[in-house]
This record gives sequence, C-alpha cells and structure tokens, in this order.
Amino acid sequence: MENRNEKITAATESHFASVKAVSAWLTEHPEVSGEEKESSAYIMRFLESQGYTVTGPYAGMPYSFLAIETDKLDWEGPKAAFLCEYDALPEVGHACGHSYSCGISLLGALALREAYPDLPVRIDLVGTPGEEFWGGKCVMTDNGGFDPYEYAAMIHLCNEDRAEFEVKASNDRYFTFKGKAAHAADAPEQGLNALNAARLFMDAMDMWRQHMEKDWMFHGIVDYGGAAPNVVPEEVRLDYFYRADTLDGLYRLNAISERCAEGAALATGTKVSWEQRYPDYGEIYTPEEAHQLVAEILRETGRNPVPRKGPGGSSDVGNVSLRIPVFHPMLDVTGYDKSVTMHDRAFEACLHTEKADKVLRDGAYVMADLALRLAEEPALIERIRKDHAAYRGIAL
Repeated sequence: MENRNEKITAATESHFASVKAVSAWLTEHPEVSGEEKESSAYIMRFLESQGYTVTGPYAGMPYSFLAIETDKLDWEGPKAAFLCEYDALPEVGHACGHSYSCGISLLGALALREAYPDLPVRIDLVGTPGEEFWGGKCVMTDNGGFDPYEYAAMIHLCNEDRAEFEVKASNDRYFTFKGKAAHAADAPEQGLNALNAARLFMDAMDMWRQHMEKDWMFHGIVDYGGAAPNVVPEEVRLDYFYRADTLDGLYRLNAISERCAEGAALATGTKVSWEQRYPDYGEIYTPEEAHQLVAEILRETGRNPVPRKGPGGSSDVGNVSLRIPVFHPMLDVTGYDKSVTMHDRAFEACLHTEKADKVLRDGAYVMADLALRLAEEPALIERIRKDHAAYRGIAL
C-alpha cells in the first residue's frame, strides 16, 4: 500500500542519512540506564545543528533534554512531545532497540517540520533516559515534564507490528527477614531462621496464585540467603516484582504480599521489613479510536498490525499515560522472526541490517503522519483526550 502523504515521504528521505548516522552512533556506543552522558550530549548537539534550542537536564532527570524549534520558542498554541529513549542494556547493548526508537522520533519530527512548516501544533523532542532501570519518565512525569503537552508519541522496535504498546502497571518490594544466628548443629534451638521465614513467605505467595485476579503477576528471587550452611541464617533478602493491568489492581496485590510477609515473620519468630526501590509504573491506556488511527497509518506503510493481545511487560512510559494520552506503536525489525526477541543479542544484530533502515523510515512516517492527522482534526484529538481523561479521572 502506498503512503498517502508523499510530502512526508520525501521529507523523511531528505533527513534519513543524517538521522541514520545518529542511530548508528548510539548503537555502537551503548550506555546503560543512568549513564547516558555521551548519548544525551550527542543527540543534543545534533538537534542544535538542526535548528533546535536544546536544554538539559529537563524535569529533574539527569541526561534528559528538551528540544524546541528555535523559531517557535514563543509558541502559544497546542504542543505535543515526541519521546526519545537512548539507554542500553548491560552486555547486550541496544538489544532493546532504543538507538533506532530514538532515531524514529528525530526523523519523524524533522520530516514533519520540513513537509508542514505551518503545522498548528508545536512538536517538541523530549529526551527520556533510564527506561530500562531508573524509570526516568516516572521522575519526569512527577516533576510536571509532560503537563504542557496534549499528547506524547514514540515507537518501540519489536518482532511484530502492533498499533499500541500494551503494558502492565508494575512496582517492587525488597524484603529483609531478620532472625537470630546460631550454630545449626550445636545449638539450633537458639536460632531464629530468617530463611525459613523467607521460604514460608514464598510458599504463601505461591498459594495465592490460584486465587489472584487473572491479570496479576509476581516474580521474585532470593538476593541473599545466608552466610553458611552451618549457621542459622539471621538475615535473608528477597527481591520481588509485581504486575497488574491497572495501578488499583497492583496496589491490592502489594497489600496481599505484605500481609504474607508479616504472617511468615510471625510464624517463625522473626522480623520483616520492606522497601520499594523503584517508582510505580503505570499502565498505558489507549482509547479505541487512538488504536484504530495508528493501525490505519501502519497499514499505509505496508505493515499489518496484530490484534490486541493484552498487557505483557512494563515500562515507565505508562506514567506519562497517567497524565496525557500516549501513542506508542511497535514496529518489527526482525523480519517477523518470532525466535528473535527484545533483549536478545540477535535482536541487536538486526540493527546492523537493512531491516533497521526500513523500520527507521516507516517509523518516522508513522510518527509524522500521526501528528499531522491529529493537527488537521482537532475534534479527533479532543475526543481521545476526553476518553483518556475519563479513564484516569482527570478534569480537562
């Protein structure tokens, strides 16, 4: 199927080589969450060379940035944010695809600016570091970084085409069980076994699986299980993640988990405490009209988005969705090879092939055409905003 908008296609091609160079550089110089100093600086220099006024950090997050077209600094009309992720993973680099996800936002914004310089919406580029571990968008959302915008948009790479990124709400608990050490053979009666408490907690949580809501999930590991087999463990630490389709469900699951921890400690004569080390991740809410709009644009590029599957993983972009609508399609970069998944070395290898060129072009078109349609149909974005606000309980 041919793209409906030849102006966007032509403008995408005119900026393709320069943005491809940015994505290639990021791919070759991966920096993990919280360490994106050089990546952020590289992107900021590029945007300055393209006529943007760039400031950073933005909204209280290290290595973030805000890029505004210099001739629109005094803009008083509606604004939208194209999000740029650029953190990588330990050992496997950009097996998350963020180097090209970032490039898609850059290329989409540049193409749209060239093709439609009088667009009645200002498109800002927002650098959002720390997606994999820090939850950078959580910090930026809490600090009001996305409040000025009508909506946000970005694209993630995948092994299939999806009109939206379905993510669960998620958070964590880090449990510390404390007992009393003793010689495990000579004086076991003098000990209070923290490992027994941890095991009892884990069993209690597993017993809940049959009775949980179907969308609830949890996964945990023993981070520290004791010092030596012949010493009754006096301290054991567990690291648990929790997920649910909504934040309300997530908090109910948290409460069950905390009661299980208290019960396990009570039963074994130990004590337990816990902390939450990472922010709450919200779910993304995508109104049906928004889903259909993105699916239509994806089909214009020759891609056939799969039906909604229901939420799977989690991402800090869900926190942006707590405030404003988020458009977040996913595009295949693997040649639809289901054996190649995100966070796999084979996924990163796809970024060094012509498949990455195609996803960069297609993704930029999707981003630009999406923003154009929403600008041309203010009633459409208003309906989407009202639907989103009703779901979130936000007064517009």
